[in-house]
Amino acid sequence: MNIKRSRMSAEDRRTAILDVATELLSTHPWEEVTVALLLEAAGISKGGFYHHFTSKDDVLEAVLLRLTDASTAAGQDVYERSEGGAVARFTAYLEGTTRWELRHSDKIMGVIRIAMMEGNEAIFLKLEQEARRRATPVMRTLVAEGVREGAFDVVDIDMTVDLLQHAWRMRWVVLAHARERSAAGDLFGGETMLQERLHLEERMTNRLLGCTGAQVRMPRAGEFMDFLRPV
Repeated sequence: MNIKRSRMSAEDRRTAILDVATELLSTHPWEEVTVALLLEAAGISKGGFYHHFTSKDDVLEAVLLRLTDASTAAGQDVYERSEGGAVARFTAYLEGTTRWELRHSDKIMGVIRIAMMEGNEAIFLKLEQEARRRATPVMRTLVAEGVREGAFDVVDIDMTVDLLQHAWRMRWVVLAHARERSAAGDLFGGETMLQERLHLEERMTNRLLGCTGAQVRMPRAGEFMDFLRPV
């Protein structure tokens, strides 16, 4: 993972730090990651690190927000290329973000492990709020288009977007428990937990959106099977 130390621009140094921190989330408990380890892996000096970040937790915040931005961008790309009405485009957005997250599930699970540690609740509440804020513009556009087309009937667009995002992000906590159950030998129990969660999310999503005809579809449980059965 070590990057050969060379003269980097400020932006390249910041990117290198975030790249190695993202990879370390997949392979190390974050409490074992030190600034020294980040420096060695990124191939930069201590001064270069502190030019951008005040601590490793500051790095973690930047990593989480970068993951959020990438997931949102993946969903937006699929949505912009999709055909059909608002419901079809909304479903495409969900599929795009989910597939991106599943491809990067090891990093996301690293974040979830940290979030579930005692004492980290306040930190991750702040980060979760910022992540939702950054994803809100795209989501607001999706819901507003559905309202204009008459496909959605919502009480308040902003409140609907906020509630939907919170529910979808909490899915990863359920996925973590489902994966633990599967790893312990109860694959049926893990799959059942996953299916129930997706079913409830689909019902809740359509109810919050007030779908007047066609229904938004959540990703199917089969897309998560590789996640439940890690190599």
